[in-house]
Amino acid sequence: MNNLKIIFFAILAGVALLSSSCFQGEAGQSDEMILTNSDPLPLSSEDLKVSTFTGISSPRAVTYDGVNIWIANMGMNTVTKISEDGTTLGVYKVGNSPKSLAFDGKHIWVANSGEGSVYKLNVEGELIGKYPIGGGYTAPTSLLYHEGHIWIASSWGDTVAKFDMEGKTLNTTRIPGLHPAPWALETDGESVWLASLHQSVVQKLGESTEILDTYPVGLEPETSWESGGKGPVDLVHDGTNLWIATNWRHVVTKMNSEGEVVGEYSVGRWPMAVAYDGATIWVASYLDAEVVRLDLNGNEIGTFVTGRSPITIESIAGSIWIANFGDNSLTKITS
Repeated sequence: MNNLKIIFFAILAGVALLSSSCFQGEAGQSDEMILTNSDPLPLSSEDLKVSTFTGISSPRAVTYDGVNIWIANMGMNTVTKISEDGTTLGVYKVGNSPKSLAFDGKHIWVANSGEGSVYKLNVEGELIGKYPIGGGYTAPTSLLYHEGHIWIASSWGDTVAKFDMEGKTLNTTRIPGLHPAPWALETDGESVWLASLHQSVVQKLGESTEILDTYPVGLEPETSWESGGKGPVDLVHDGTNLWIATNWRHVVTKMNSEGEVVGEYSVGRWPMAVAYDGATIWVASYLDAEVVRLDLNGNEIGTFVTGRSPITIESIAGSIWIANFGDNSLTKITS
C-alpha cells in the first residue's frame, strides 16, 4: 500500500464537509439564506490577514449560525462555539466522532460518524434531539440543509437520507458502490449534488433523494475501481458551476450543470475541501498545510500557510475559516 493510501485511510479512521459554504448573514438565517449574502474577500493577498486560533481539539467541521462559529471536535466528541474573534463561548457534548455540521436557521445539526446518529442542538448548545441513521456503523459524513430539510450522506451505510425538521426520515436512497461511497453533499440552489468517493463520480439527486444522473470525475482510465479512498472528497457551487476536489490527483474539477467537465486545475497535494467566497475558489491542501485560491477561470491568485493537515474550509462572514486537524487549530483569513 503506497504512502498516500495509508494517509487517507488514517483520515478515514481518525478524522470528510460540511459541504455548503456559509456567508455573512443575520442570526436565524439558514446556511442557504446566508449563502445569498456573500461579500468576497479582496483579490490581492496583500490586503488579507491570516490569524491562528489554537486549543481547538481535533477540529473536523465548521459552520456559522449568523453570529458565532461552531466547530466539530471529532476526537473529543464535542462541538465548540466561538465568536468571530476566536473567543471560546462554550463546549458541548455530542455523539461519538462528530464529523459534519449544518445550521437550519434555528438549530445546529451534528453528524456523529462513530455511532451512526445525528444530533440537533439549539444555539445555546442544548440537546434537542437524537436521531439514528440506519443501523450499526453507518458513519454519517456530510450534512446539508436544503429547502427546509436536512440531508445526510452516510459513507459506510452507503445511503443518502432526508430528514424533516423534527428528525423524521422522509426518504432514503442506497448509493451504489463499495463504501466509502457517499461522501459530500452540496446544493446549487435547486438540486442536491453528491460526491461519491469510492465511485469517482458526482451524482445529481432528486427531491426524494433518488439518483437522477451520474457523472464521472477524478478517474483516469488505468485506475482500478477498487482503489478505495481515492476520489472526489468535496464540492462547492459558485452559482454557475460545481468545483470538485479530487484528493489523489491533486486537482479541482469545474463541472457545469449538465455534468460536463469544463476545466481541471492543479492545486496543492491531497486537496480535502473546497469553498466559494462569492468571487473565488479556495482549496485546502491536506499534505501541504496551505490553502490555494483560484479565480473562476482556475488561475491561481494566492496561497496561504495554514496549520497542519487542513481538512475543512468554509467561507463565513466575509472571512475564510480552515480547520487544521493535525495541530488542533483554526486559521482565519480576512481583510
